[in-house]
Amino acid sequence: MNVPWRVRDVAGLVAAWFGLQIVLGVMLAVLARGVPAIRDFQAAVHSGDITASFTLNLVSVAIGLGIVALYLRHYKVGWKMVGWRRVGVLRTIKYLFGIMLAFIILANLVLALVKLLVPSFNIDQPQTNDFTSAVNTHRSLALVALVILPPIFEETIFRGFIFPALAKKTGLIWGAVLSSMIFGIAHGQTNLFVYTSILGLLLCFMYTKTRSIIPGILVHMLNNYLAFVAISSK
Repeated sequence: MNVPWRVRDVAGLVAAWFGLQIVLGVMLAVLARGVPAIRDFQAAVHSGDITASFTLNLVSVAIGLGIVALYLRHYKVGWKMVGWRRVGVLRTIKYLFGIMLAFIILANLVLALVKLLVPSFNIDQPQTNDFTSAVNTHRSLALVALVILPPIFEETIFRGFIFPALAKKTGLIWGAVLSSMIFGIAHGQTNLFVYTSILGLLLCFMYTKTRSIIPGILVHMLNNYLAFVAISSK
């Protein structure tokens, strides 16, 4: 795929994103010794306060997108290069329903196959974090944190930045496979690895067809919203 950045830039993005968050954490720890407001904020984070966790989540997203912006500026290209391009409404709707249907079918088939091959594999292991546990007590914040922000951030990073760089190096198929596996690993659970890797492959396919991450963001949001509703009903 015709993007100016390379695989080494992907490694740089990941290293910078994690590194800056570590630096921020150290700075907050140091400042907390003399600044009561920061000390209170840290205490709120450690106690599981949803607002404090949401603030950190926003900062993490801002850092990641900020690094992408620096790479785009370095290579003198705009956000269109990471897939922020408009797509026709009818075409978007067609892909939205087509990809979701394919995802439901493939995910169930693959998970059933994995369960057959590995009987101990728990396909129903729930994803737990500060926001999944707050879907009923802080519904609006949880909705933004689980349904709105992740698709925007993850599609920009994984499909818009990482996938094209890997595809440029290894070809479209391997680029899609590798970026989708990284996407799955980033979710931190074995059942979610299978689930999100399949979704990632389909979103890579859609990106190559539309040249835009916007339909992928909508598919991603719809998938997360369905999970959000399922969590809320428990």
